[in-house]
Amino acid sequence: MTGIKGINKISLNTEPLTHKIARRNTDFARRIEAAIKDVNTNQHIADDAIEKVIQGEMGIHEGMMALGKASTSLKILAQVRNKAMTAYNEIMRMQV
Repeated sequence: MTGIKGINKISLNTEPLTHKIARRNTDFARRIEAAIKDVNTNQHIADDAIEKVIQGEMGIHEGMMALGKASTSLKILAQVRNKAMTAYNEIMRMQV
């Protein structure tokens, strides 16, 4: 009597990981990285503006404009992240 042989898994994913990595497009990652760096720069500028306003080297209006720009850029980046996560979750819920 012979033993029962295992059932072979059928996989739709036959492409090696190295080939996937070689053909991926990094444009989106570069754009997100640039946006994060831009927001970080705006935050540093706002911090410097606060110090200059306190020291009397800058007017309050210019300081508030720097704070507003930093706040707006951070809110926009957060919304982009939220939209990307929503799209990712929607894709993961799709049935194949």
